[in-house]
Amino acid sequence: MKKMFILSVCFIGAMSLASCSMEFKGRSAGNDYCDCKEAGDILDIAKCKKDVLKEHKENLKDKEFKNAFWESASNCE
Repeated sequence: MKKMFILSVCFIGAMSLASCSMEFKGRSAGNDYCDCKEAGDILDIAKCKKDVLKEHKENLKDKEFKNAFWESASNCE
């Protein structure tokens, strides 16, 4: 029973670390960038995209984040 508890805790810990990865954060930010298309007119869309880029300025220096961000942003429909 104790082993099962330890395995469960380890599994939950691993999952939470995976969701906090730079790739996950990059995809999430890329989705935010895509959501800007619903901001209204073209100036509002541009401001929204600028704000997303500004918010993630430091993260965009990370290669894993940047690749995931632009991959996600390029898949906007």
